[in-house]
Amino acid sequence: METVNSSAFISLLSAEFSKYKNEQNGLSMSTYMKDRFLFYGIKAADRKRIQKVWLSNLPKQLSHENRWEILMELWEKDQREYQYVAIDWLNSWKKEWIHPEDIKQVKWLIENKTWWDSVDGIASNYLGKFAKKFPEIAAEFVEEWRNEPNFWLIRSCLIFQLKFKHEVDFKLLKGLILQFQPNKAFFIQKAIGWSLRQYSKFAPEEVRDFVKASKLEGLAKREATKYL
Repeated sequence: METVNSSAFISLLSAEFSKYKNEQNGLSMSTYMKDRFLFYGIKAADRKRIQKVWLSNLPKQLSHENRWEILMELWEKDQREYQYVAIDWLNSWKKEWIHPEDIKQVKWLIENKTWWDSVDGIASNYLGKFAKKFPEIAAEFVEEWRNEPNFWLIRSCLIFQLKFKHEVDFKLLKGLILQFQPNKAFFIQKAIGWSLRQYSKFAPEEVRDFVKASKLEGLAKREATKYL
């Protein structure tokens, strides 16, 4: 397995980002994200083009530990564009690159520099792939996270099956929804509706019956019944 100096490699990305820095765009982006993060102000298309070239210079046989070292260092950077690079890269990882112990790092990512963009990007993609590869561990993290006070972990439990199509564990999802239905936080109600809306594409009658039986209302119901 090969390794790279993570700090030196990321400095190459920083140099490219600096060329495309736009302060006015950065301020607008920061405002949109409730001033939670700093931004270079790089348009998504430019950022993705830059990161594609940058990632192409990584060794093909990079060690698993080095991958996470680079990713975590990206997460620690101030500008939000670095976290977007980390999320896009993480979601592109091959199945064989996903290891059981990754769940610890994934939880850390969800809990740090947190907002809907990072949580949704990871939970509905990488976390879903992880759960499919390691269903026993998935059952463990859901059981743990559903009892955590951090509602971003709860949101992750509600949406990690978004891309499962017919393979959604609807019994699990219903249990989670019933548990968190009384929680009126916007991001929880939105996640409840989103998860049901997605599954309604494949099992409309099941979703319709559940919405009625659970007496879902408000935002969650509006989202859940969009396709019904």
